[in-house]
Amino acid sequence: MLNIAVIGCGVVAEGHLHAIAASSDWNLAAVVETHPQRLQQVVNQYQPQHSFSDYRELLETVPLDAVVVATHVETHYEIALAALERGIHVLCEKPMAQSLEQCREMCEVAARHNRLLAVNFNTRSSDPYLTVKRMIEQHDIGAIRVVRFVYDWSAHQWQPPERFEKFMANGGPVIDSAVHFFEGVRWFTGQEFARIEACGVRIAPHEHPQHVISTCQLEGGAIALVEAGWLFTKRTKDTGMLYEVTVIGDNGTISYSSESQKIRTWTATETLEVECGDLEKHFERVHEAFARSIEVGALQGLASGEDGLKATQAAYQALASTQSG
Repeated sequence: MLNIAVIGCGVVAEGHLHAIAASSDWNLAAVVETHPQRLQQVVNQYQPQHSFSDYRELLETVPLDAVVVATHVETHYEIALAALERGIHVLCEKPMAQSLEQCREMCEVAARHNRLLAVNFNTRSSDPYLTVKRMIEQHDIGAIRVVRFVYDWSAHQWQPPERFEKFMANGGPVIDSAVHFFEGVRWFTGQEFARIEACGVRIAPHEHPQHVISTCQLEGGAIALVEAGWLFTKRTKDTGMLYEVTVIGDNGTISYSSESQKIRTWTATETLEVECGDLEKHFERVHEAFARSIEVGALQGLASGEDGLKATQAAYQALASTQSG
């Protein structure tokens, strides 16, 4: 089994911890968490071999094959670099880092030390994305002309309120949520971004917009729309979500809606409708792919550091566009 540590044991890390505990590929060698009560909860539940409040102590004392970096974005860079420089493979949560320079250096250090750097995007593990990608490959919809992602989410999920404030300070939904979909545009089309323009809704006292619509021109001629926001059903009794993915080609169209939980495919020869699973990240798939990647020495089914860099670049470009508009 491969030895892995999870650094940062907040909400997102719970998916990693559960998947690792259930995996026959991984041994949970250690966890790191700065909040003592949460650290004790994780130790009681998952029984890691070691636990720390400082990742530096972990890296100095425990032999590891890999780490999961699931801390807040402002610490991704320093933790990932420290692990890579010790010859440890890294699976980093998105957003990859706080600047493009940090993202580039993470990629460079991974290459220099011949270690894998993967970034955990929804696009590579959630059922709708995987099914749409498979249908693009299986059905002749012709050259892809248009890709649309609409992800309108409720702010109810950001509890306690301090958590919402932290995410807004780090760029808001265009950085935290839309980065998934910029990655998805590249993955679906195989094209790079040529131009991105965006507009957003700002609500005082926050500097960054809470809802952003980005339009993209790709180098291969396709266009894309990426919409992400946290205002949907913001102050309503019940929470809601509007999530749609559409890929339009010369010879066909593929479309998913969270309302129907179905994917519809129109081609020249047939029209198909299939049930699709949930929108959640399937962490068990992520960790199975990460283990296989380490075994063969190349990423299998996961986004690379370079993919993370380009998605982050697109997200920051969109955020800058909202500020200049």
